[in-house]
Amino acid sequence: MLLKKRGYFFVLDAVLGLIVLVTGVVLITSSYINAPQPVQVELLSDDLLNFLSNTKIKDLNNPYAGIGGELWKQGEITDAENSLLQQAGEFYATNKPDTAEKFIQNVSKDIIPSQFRYEVWMNDIILYPKTPTAEHIKSKDGTGLLLTSKKITFGIVNKTTSNLWGPYNAEVFIWEK
Repeated sequence: MLLKKRGYFFVLDAVLGLIVLVTGVVLITSSYINAPQPVQVELLSDDLLNFLSNTKIKDLNNPYAGIGGELWKQGEITDAENSLLQQAGEFYATNKPDTAEKFIQNVSKDIIPSQFRYEVWMNDIILYPKTPTAEHIKSKDGTGLLLTSKKITFGIVNKTTSNLWGPYNAEVFIWEK
């Protein structure tokens, strides 16, 4: 009879220990917070800058900035071989910051997921957004992870006169809202 009582004690002790362990595992796994990985944001900043520097105007299907688009018809864009970054740099070099801002906004629309914000700078001057909102600035100041990608860009303003612009440092900053 005495041996049977010892068996109940050890089984009860094992069950209580298992309950404590399972409760601990459930609490730990339920408190997991899904934080963005630095690699994800770094890839986004690199991808946006690569998109801007590798996509040519002639390859862009955009009613505002592509061939036959609004800027093309207005004569603002004259070289279909320019990359998007070169075109933004040309707008910067010819002192057209409003056109540069709207151009970048149109070509980069739907490329960056909505939970992220970004800025495009040229030679330490912000091109997009030209005048950041208070919410934009607050989210940038309060972010835990802000990454940047940089490239150098240059180009020709007028091919007949060989009028050059640049080289300019182009930067893209990306962070989570």
